This record gives sequence, structure tokens and C-alpha cells, in this order.
Amino acid sequence: MKTTALMFVALALVFTSCEITIVEPRYDNRDNLVGSHWLEEYSQSYHMNSNFKVYIRKIGGYSSNEVVIDNFYNAGIDVVGRVNGNNITIPLQYVNGYEIEGAATVYRNEISFTYRVRDTYTASSPDYCRATVWY
Repeated sequence: MKTTALMFVALALVFTSCEITIVEPRYDNRDNLVGSHWLEEYSQSYHMNSNFKVYIRKIGGYSSNEVVIDNFYNAGIDVVGRVNGNNITIPLQYVNGYEIEGAATVYRNEISFTYRVRDTYTASSPDYCRATVWY
């Protein structure tokens, strides 16, 4: 009986002196979005389809949630979006004479955008668009 108790105490001391470190892998929601993609855009205002390339890149460090979409609206402009899980928010921003805002949903290998673009130089009516990116 004393041997069993002594063995139990010895094992307890061994296990309490061990330090267990759990390392969780870092996962960045933006990783899957990064790259060059074909975008298919439909202008609800002008009833026109367009196809063009966009490039999505991360900005900021690991703790950031922002991406830049290059060649947005096929106008050669760079738009900032914020990734939160499977959603991308394009906050209201003014870039090279365009007023832009919108949102997107990421599902499997597809990004579905809805956004509004207005040319501030011509004071035109906003162009409401839907677009899809496959990656």
C-alpha cells in the first residue's frame, strides 16, 4: 500500500512539473482571397456586362483585416475592403474622383459583390453594380 501511495505521489510530482504549451495555428481570412482574379460585373444602372481582371492583396500585418482591390470598377483604382469572416465591407471612400461603397460575401471559391460607384467629376448618377469573382 505504501509503495502504491509513494508511486502516486512521485507521478503527481512528475506531471505537475511538466509544462504543456499549446500552439494554435494562425489563420488569416484574407489568405484565400489574395491573387489575380477575373471579375464579371453587371451594371444595373446601364444594363451592361463587363469582364476584367482585379488583383486582391493584403495590407497591414497579421492583425489587420484589410485588403486592397486593384483595378476596381475597371477604372484602375485601388479600393480598400475590410474582411470579417466570410464578409467584405467596402466602406465609403473617395478614390481618384470616384465615390465607392459596397459589400461582398465569400462562399466556397466565389466572391459576390454589390456596390455603388459615382463619378464625382461629372456629378453623374450612381452606378449600382453586382459582380462575381471566382478564385
